[in-house]
Amino acid sequence: MMRFKDIDTKVIQLIGFFKLAPEDKEIFHTVIGFENIRRVLILSALAIPISALFFIFFRLKVDATSGIEHQWRTAISISHAVLLISFSIIGILVYLFSYKPGKNNRIAMICVHVTVILLLIGGAVITAADQLVITSITPFIITSLIVGLVLLMPPIYAFCYFISSYLIFYYAISMTQMNPEVLVSNQVNGITATALGLCLSFILWRGYLVRTKQTRLIEKQNRELKKAIGMVHSQKNDIEQLSQLGRDITSSLSIENIIQTIYKNVHQLMDASVFTIGLHKPKDNVLEFPATIEQNQLLTSFSLPLSEETHLAVRCFNQKKEVIINDCGMDCGKYVGRLPTLITAEIPQSILYLPLWHKDKSIGVISAQSYRKNAYSDYHVNMLRNLAAYSAIALVNADAYHQVNELVQDLKATQERLVTQSKLAALGALTAGIAHEIKNPLNFVNNFAELSAEMVNELEAELSAQAPDQATILEIMQNLKQNYGKIKEHGKRADSIVRSMLQHSRGKAGEKQPTDINAILEEDINLAYHGMRAQDSSFNIKIETDLDQTIGKIEVVPQDISRVFLNIISNACYETHRKKMAIDGDHSPTLTVWSKNLPNRIEIGIRDNGNGISDEVREKLFTPFFTTKPAGQGTGLGLSISYDIIVHAHNGQLKFKTEVGEYTEFIITLPK
Repeated sequence: MMRFKDIDTKVIQLIGFFKLAPEDKEIFHTVIGFENIRRVLILSALAIPISALFFIFFRLKVDATSGIEHQWRTAISISHAVLLISFSIIGILVYLFSYKPGKNNRIAMICVHVTVILLLIGGAVITAADQLVITSITPFIITSLIVGLVLLMPPIYAFCYFISSYLIFYYAISMTQMNPEVLVSNQVNGITATALGLCLSFILWRGYLVRTKQTRLIEKQNRELKKAIGMVHSQKNDIEQLSQLGRDITSSLSIENIIQTIYKNVHQLMDASVFTIGLHKPKDNVLEFPATIEQNQLLTSFSLPLSEETHLAVRCFNQKKEVIINDCGMDCGKYVGRLPTLITAEIPQSILYLPLWHKDKSIGVISAQSYRKNAYSDYHVNMLRNLAAYSAIALVNADAYHQVNELVQDLKATQERLVTQSKLAALGALTAGIAHEIKNPLNFVNNFAELSAEMVNELEAELSAQAPDQATILEIMQNLKQNYGKIKEHGKRADSIVRSMLQHSRGKAGEKQPTDINAILEEDINLAYHGMRAQDSSFNIKIETDLDQTIGKIEVVPQDISRVFLNIISNACYETHRKKMAIDGDHSPTLTVWSKNLPNRIEIGIRDNGNGISDEVREKLFTPFFTTKPAGQGTGLGLSISYDIIVHAHNGQLKFKTEVGEYTEFIITLPK
C-alpha cells in the first residue's frame, strides 16, 4: 500500500514539474519570450555565415565527386542551403517585427519555435547524411547542446521537441548507416545526446525562471521601499505644508492648546459659536471630547459611547461621512446633534461634523456649530475640511510626540541606570585595587614611624645618661635617617598611586596625550588583580607579561585606554577564577599580557586560560547590554564601551581569538 502511495506521489511531482504555474506562463510569454527572441536573433546572425561557408565548401566539390561522396556532399550542401535561407528569413522577421520595435509578438514566438525545430531536425538530417561517409553523430550532439544551452523552453515543450528530434534522428540514420553495429551504437549515443540536451534545457529553464522570479521579487521590494520612502517624504511634505498653512495649529503639542488654536482659526473663517474635536479611544470604544469651546469659553471634557447612534458625532464617525445641517429644526429629526453645554440652553441650528482622517484612518471628528440657520456655505465646509486635515496631522503628531517622549525618557533613565551601574562596578574594582595598593606603603610608613619614635626615645635616654656612648648615638641617628628614607619612599609610592587614581578619574575626556602604554598595562594588571582579591580572598592567578619596551609613548586618551585594559583584564581574571571554581580548584588560572611594536601600529594582547567564548555568544559579544554574568554582576556595557573607545575614538581594532574550554585572547591594535 505504501509503495502505491510513493508512486502516486512521484507521479504528482512529475506532473507538477511539467505543468506551468500561472506566474511561470506569464514569465514565459513576456520576459523569457523576449530573451528567446534576442537569442534567436544572435543565433541567426551566427548561423547565416556559418551555413553559407558550409554550403560553399561542400558545393564547390559536388561536381567533381561521384558515388556516395557525391550524395554526401549534395545532402550537406542542400541542408545548409535550407538552414541559410531559413535563418535569413527568421532573422529578418525577428528583427523587423519584434526586436527593433521591442515587442514580444506572435510572429517572433513562431520564429523561436521554428528555430528550435530547424536546429534539431537540421542536426538529425546532417548527421544522417554524414553516416554515408563517417560514423560520427557530432552535428546532432552540437545542435542538441545549442538548443539546450541557448533557447529557454518550458519542460513540456523541451521534452516534446527533443523526443521528436530523436525519433527523426533514429529513422534518418537508419536509412543511411548500413553497418548494424555502428547504427545501434549511434542510436544509443543519440539517446545520450538527447538526454544531455534535455537536462541542460530543464536546468537552464529552471535557473532562468528562478532568477526572473527573484529579480521580480527584488523589484517588488524596491517598489515597496520606494513607496515607503515616498510615504516618509509625503509625511515630511505634510509637515512642511502644515508648517506653512497651519503654523498656529502646530505651535503646540498639547491637545487642549491645539483645539484652542484651531478654534481661533475657525472663528476667523466662519461662525463657530460651538467648536469641538472628538478623539477616538479604541480601548474604551468612545469618542472623547477633551476640550469643547462655546462662546469662547472652555467647557468640561466628556465622552460619547460609539453605541449611541442618536448623536451626530457618533453617526459621523461610525459611517465615516460628513454631516452638514443648516436647519437643525428640519434635518436633525431623531438625532440629537447638540453637545451638552453649560452656558446656554439654546440649540445650534447649523451643524457641521467632519471625520478626522490621517493616512486613511479615522481618528475622530471635528465640529463647528452656529446658532443661526444657513450659517455654512460650501466655502465654509471646504475651509473646515482643510483645517480638519491639518488638525488630524497635528493631533497625531502630538500623540506620537508624547508617546515617543515617554519612551525616550524611559530609555534614557534605563541607560543612565545601566551606565551608572557599570561605572560603579568598575569603580568598585578600581577602589578595591587602589585600597590594597595604598595599604602596603602606609603599613611601611606607620611601621617606620613607630621605629623612629622608639629610636628617638633611645636617643633621649642615651643623651640624658652621664656618659653617653657616641657610637650608639651615631648608630641611632643613622637608623633614623634610613627610616626617614623608607618613610619618604613609601609615601611617594602612595602619592603616586593616588595621583594615578586622580588621573584616571579626572582626566579631560577625549583629550589625547603622549602615554606610556606599558605603564598603564602594569597599573591596570595590579588594579584588576587586587580588585578581584578584595572581592574574593581565594582568588589567585599567575600573571605573565611580555611588554615591548621599544613602544615608547603614543597619542591616546589615557583614561579611556586604561578603562579598556581594566575591563578586559578584569573579565579575564573573572573567567579563569570561574573555571577554577567550576572544576573544584583543579585548574591553574593564568593571565598573559603582551605588547608588540610594529611599523605603523602597536598591538596589545590579553590572554586567559578560562572557558573561552561559545559560538552563540561570539556574535553578541560587543552588543550593548549583553552579558554572560549572573544577574546583578554585569551590565553588558564593558566590552561595548571598549569597542567604541578603540575602534571609533582611536581608529584602532579590537578582535579576539578563542577556543571553547581552552582560552580567550583579545588583541587590541592602536595606530601610532
